[in-house]
Amino acid sequence: MVYRGRPSKSCRECRKRDIKCDKKEDGCSQCVRAGLKCSGYQKLTDIVILNETSATAEKVLKKHSLGGPASAGPLSTNLLPTVLQRAKHLYVSQYVQDTPATGMYSYMQVFYPSKSDDYPLLETMIHALFMATFSSLQGWPPALYHARNNYGLALSLTRKAIRSPKEALLDRTLFSVLLMSIFERLANVEQGALCIRNGHLIGAVELMALRGNGQFTDEGGVAMFLHLTELVVLDCLANEVDIPSRFLALRQQALEAGADTSSLRWRFLEVMMWYAQLEYTAKSSTSAEDVIYQAKALDAELDRLSKHLPSFFSRKQSPEPPSIPPTKPDIYPDYNTQRCWNNIRILRIQLMKLIRDRCAQALGDSADDTWIMAEVHDSNRRANLLATDMCLSIPGSSKASSIEAIHSGAITILESEAISLTAENIGSFAS
Repeated sequence: MVYRGRPSKSCRECRKRDIKCDKKEDGCSQCVRAGLKCSGYQKLTDIVILNETSATAEKVLKKHSLGGPASAGPLSTNLLPTVLQRAKHLYVSQYVQDTPATGMYSYMQVFYPSKSDDYPLLETMIHALFMATFSSLQGWPPALYHARNNYGLALSLTRKAIRSPKEALLDRTLFSVLLMSIFERLANVEQGALCIRNGHLIGAVELMALRGNGQFTDEGGVAMFLHLTELVVLDCLANEVDIPSRFLALRQQALEAGADTSSLRWRFLEVMMWYAQLEYTAKSSTSAEDVIYQAKALDAELDRLSKHLPSFFSRKQSPEPPSIPPTKPDIYPDYNTQRCWNNIRILRIQLMKLIRDRCAQALGDSADDTWIMAEVHDSNRRANLLATDMCLSIPGSSKASSIEAIHSGAITILESEAISLTAENIGSFAS
């Protein structure tokens, strides 16, 4: 039903001629003088409200027929999730859901989602990360295009934020810069470029230095500092460079401010940092004994750390009766416990590799190679045991298959992928 406004009371002929109609009952005088037949006068109720339901329906059907064939499915496509929604759910299921309280995204709920539209930077950067992850895991390049568009917008918003003395010190600004670092690593992997220095880490270090000492006694501030530590260490390992002095100064500032260093995650990242420094200095060190000594000291520290992890049921230590075939994996209380154990195993395998490499370089330089061969034998034995434990932690694997995988070269794959695996799982350490 359509309201057509206030109608004219004149007859049709007078309306056409745009003259005043006297509206006589038998016909207006204007039509009589002009020799025309007066059409009479319409009912006001018929012309004020007009039923155009059928005409409107006809227009809609015609528009749909021009737009293309209708969907054959029983449900409207409007009910299907958008690509962004799918990307969000995928990211949350992979990296956020069921993660421990000290994980890298646990503190984000304090300031995301934003309660206002005053700070669109974080939301824009998170959308970019959602789409980049979706492109990587699902193999859909158009998602990476949309991710880069959001990333470009986030860069301009970041420049605006750091010009503001207030916004530059906000948690959401620092966290956005950390997410930019993750995005850069992910985008570089998509392009096949693994060893590219990440400039956003330098910016994050400078922003954190401006925030003062109070952040190191705040739960969210400490979590972001540990996240920054993780990213800096992985960047140095990937590019084979030393830990930046600016970051070491920031870490010293955190220690002097009274940051809690008792958590397992802090201690593990500290060992990771020492390992990165050892990898760098080992290239120029002429003393194989010194490098091997330091590597064994880090391995002992990791062994001590593992004593604080939740225990698990080991098939090797508690063999089942002969009637049950030994094809089942070890039993862990939860997935995060499994990841924590494997993080330590990966780093210990890397240390064993470093020991073997230094021993290989030292062969022939010493009058007695007995100790070198003993170190090679011991490091190989430990690496094989650690790799076997990792294989047994995976459902569907067995001890026999893990040994076969080691002899077929899987141990080399584990070593080459150790840094990327640590990057994915490092957030699982509980305090």
